[in-house]
Amino acid sequence: MLYTIPETQITVRLPDRSDFCSVGYDGHTRKTSIHFFVKNLDYLTKMMYFCRDLFCMRTTDVILKYAALQEGTFQRKGLLREIAGMQSTIKKRAVDLQIRRLIASGILIRKRRGEYQLAENSRQEFELNLSETEKSIYQKLKEQFPLLDLCIWSPKVLSAFMLHVPNVGYTFVDVEKDGMEPVFHALQSMNLGRNILLAPTVQECERYLTGTDAVVVRQLIGQSPLTEVDGCVVPRIEKILVDAVGDNELFFTGGSELYHIFENAFERVNVSKSKLLRYASRRNRKNQVEQIINTIDHDQPKEQIP
Repeated sequence: MLYTIPETQITVRLPDRSDFCSVGYDGHTRKTSIHFFVKNLDYLTKMMYFCRDLFCMRTTDVILKYAALQEGTFQRKGLLREIAGMQSTIKKRAVDLQIRRLIASGILIRKRRGEYQLAENSRQEFELNLSETEKSIYQKLKEQFPLLDLCIWSPKVLSAFMLHVPNVGYTFVDVEKDGMEPVFHALQSMNLGRNILLAPTVQECERYLTGTDAVVVRQLIGQSPLTEVDGCVVPRIEKILVDAVGDNELFFTGGSELYHIFENAFERVNVSKSKLLRYASRRNRKNQVEQIINTIDHDQPKEQIP
């Protein structure tokens, strides 16, 4: 369905859905409103992103976002198809002009005719900084359990990618399953002056975590994407993103906020899609993660997986 906004030359392609929508135009204020009537909240979230990108994104933003979601390498014809289905006012000439400018500025590299790649330094590596207290906790645990696989981090790192910043001050100690109980008791014996929780339920998280500096012992899934910072093992961004999809302790990342987190992470830092999906498979969350990626990439939405 095509719709031309009155008194403009903007033509938009509206999704053909039976539960879609009405478009209104106020000639006095010159404002256009799109009203959605939906039964599916997941689809409503997709439409929120559709409308925001429809009216707000610049040509350069569209190119860089598309490149990031293609893991850095993309073809011009694929980019143009994406734009044609999203915002028809962006012309091929404008796309070509911005690509040339991005190449000149060192952000894009031309691989061959019609194929481009994000330069290595165009997106930063994700950095997770630990507090001195977190470093001390990790070092004490490794001294006591040198053979256990574990990592330490705080979910407050997600705040950088969120629209609404939560009051998060607690710390995660993710440890292999057999070591969860011993680590839990070891943390209790450290007299940290903080609540220590072992694999809490959703209700316990909502009751005891919000606004606290508790330490939460969780299971570390095998082959989790990990790295090392200042001698401490911490998660890579791929693990953090997948954990945000459904972990009890990350209850504040639900709804549309989850889409903000994924979109901002892909745009701002290097995210390995292969590592992301491999870990998502380990967590039985591959379908959900692919849905989120497809949504922010403006692909056709897949059916909801129960």
